[in-house]
Amino acid sequence: MQQTTPDPSQPPGPSGSDDLVRAARDGGVDAAFRPALDAGEALHRHMVRARVVSARMVALQRSERVGFHHASLGEEAAIAGAVLAMRATDWVFPGAREWYATLARGLPLDAYVHHAFGSASDPAKGHAAPDHAPARALHVVPPSGVVGAHLPQAVGAAWAAKIRRDDVAALALFGAEVAAGGDFHNALNFAGVFKVPVVFACRAPADARVVDRAVAYGLAGARVDGGDALAVFTVVKAALERAIAGEGATLVELVSPVLERLADGALTDAALVSSEVLDLGAADPLTRLRAALGREKRVEPGAHEVIAEEARAELDAAVSAAERAGAPSPATIFDHVYAGVPAHLAAERERLAGAQRNGG
Repeated sequence: MQQTTPDPSQPPGPSGSDDLVRAARDGGVDAAFRPALDAGEALHRHMVRARVVSARMVALQRSERVGFHHASLGEEAAIAGAVLAMRATDWVFPGAREWYATLARGLPLDAYVHHAFGSASDPAKGHAAPDHAPARALHVVPPSGVVGAHLPQAVGAAWAAKIRRDDVAALALFGAEVAAGGDFHNALNFAGVFKVPVVFACRAPADARVVDRAVAYGLAGARVDGGDALAVFTVVKAALERAIAGEGATLVELVSPVLERLADGALTDAALVSSEVLDLGAADPLTRLRAALGREKRVEPGAHEVIAEEARAELDAAVSAAERAGAPSPATIFDHVYAGVPAHLAAERERLAGAQRNGG
């Protein structure tokens, strides 16, 4: 069987009692993972913001102020760690639950909130469900409405880059449920045959063992503690380096932490918008990263609360603005569909505009 870590030279190996790659041993960060500490502050900031935003969106969905939100509570290390390991020139293909990938790449929070509300300032003009925000300029492809369809898309983008000899790789983020579909097989098989520069990052429960499929497709594989942001960042970065060196694709299984309070829906609306949501126990990826960075003097005590308060204030302003903005004009239904609007739709658009002018 192929090696279970992606770096072909001296990759970081497991530091726990099982085969999960982890960054910490005996309370400290293992030497192979210490370079990731330089990204620790950015990881911490993005993970706190992801937690605060998702918690607020859950509360807004429960109150029926937004129609949909794919909560990522407890998945912050897997999402932020993988995305921040990639270069700005690489393309990211998230699923709906990895919606924060777009914010991690630089989408303004108010644009995300306008999209969630489907307001007149929604960058998608109401054409897509919440958590499917467009961000082409940031090299993020919106999630597909078909589960798993973004995996072949990521492979296609990576293959095109290889053919054109562009210094570009792709990252596909997805959940373990996607591994049961044909798109998973097609994408990994193609990536293995043509050695395209793509990293597959699969969030999975502990018993899924998705990484065991890597060898069948000719891919390198790594099984990582998905609640350990430093380990996720290190392993995905190693997989990226392997990809851009022309050594092929890697399947990284990010084993999700078990957060019982999230699994049983015990968080109340009050808890979701309070500081309580920032510490969900020992298995919480935020708690773990905060402890590791604190021991290394990389973050100040209480920094997470400052970041959270800033994010909440930004959210408050964005939500108020989105609710004031109202719905998009009905005429936007014709936007962003065709490069050139067909004649019959152009005529339909004119009829709609005439009806609006006449108060219809």
